[in-house]
Amino acid sequence: MALSAEQHRLLYRVAQSYYTDGLTQRQIARRFGLSRPKVSRLLSKAREEGVVNITLVPPAGRSADLERELERQFHLDEAVIVQVHDPHDPTSVVRELGPATAECLMRSISGKEVVGITWGQTMLAMLDALPFKSWPDLTIVQMLGGLGPVGALEHSTELAQRIARKLDAKLRLLPAPGIVSSRAAALALKADKQIAETLTLAAKADVAVAGLGVPSPDSVLIQDGTIITGEELEELKQAGAVGDIGLRYIDAHGRSLGVEIDGRIIGLTLEQFKSIPRLIGVAGGAAKFEIIRAALRGRLLDVLVTDQSTAQALLAEAR
Repeated sequence: MALSAEQHRLLYRVAQSYYTDGLTQRQIARRFGLSRPKVSRLLSKAREEGVVNITLVPPAGRSADLERELERQFHLDEAVIVQVHDPHDPTSVVRELGPATAECLMRSISGKEVVGITWGQTMLAMLDALPFKSWPDLTIVQMLGGLGPVGALEHSTELAQRIARKLDAKLRLLPAPGIVSSRAAALALKADKQIAETLTLAAKADVAVAGLGVPSPDSVLIQDGTIITGEELEELKQAGAVGDIGLRYIDAHGRSLGVEIDGRIIGLTLEQFKSIPRLIGVAGGAAKFEIIRAALRGRLLDVLVTDQSTAQALLAEAR
């Protein structure tokens, strides 16, 4: 049914007040003698009847459209795509994903949340890009015990301390190695009250940031020489591992492998990572394609920060 002149006039005036004059729905209700729910219904009707036509102006490039397609295809809350200078240079990719990850984290929190972090070069790149804040009610918590030499910049304890200092936040450290020599040692450590409480807090994080790793001889895990041996790496590959989230290795479909190493890790389980309301996964470059695809297939992430070439490759294969 066509709008009457009076109906059209009211829809136009309400929409004009909202979109042009910037009045709130409560102010418009008071101005025109309407209820606030009535104003909301009129604004919806104005769009339905074509009285209001909304035009979105996308940013330069095609990243915004790619992000939306990635979100739809893989059931993500958000995709953040970065145009990196050299997608074939892993160091460059990590460095350039850092600022986008920092921005994504900053707008995901208001200063009262529990934020979980893992370890590695990706976390370090994010840390370098974080602004200085004063959020004394925010809590930074380790989700995985320490890996590699204590004091190394990418060590999870060092990262957690530096992030907490930069944001002037509370800090909960996980006083244990990330991986130990036996299942018995892991069980003993996880029975410790402080470690158990920290892991419980980490599992209840509101937001978490995690890099996605790959089992390769070039990874920090292997190069360090004290975390995973070459033999263990080969066993992981034979089991079908394409990569890890917080040292929890997954297959090409994002499923836990249940490998022997799982019993020796002091950190969150894969299911605990998955249950965090906003898990931000960060990875890019050709070497990380399989682990990113696996994490998306398994619906392990809520947010993905990656580079444009990887996003295009993921979508091309999905199509």
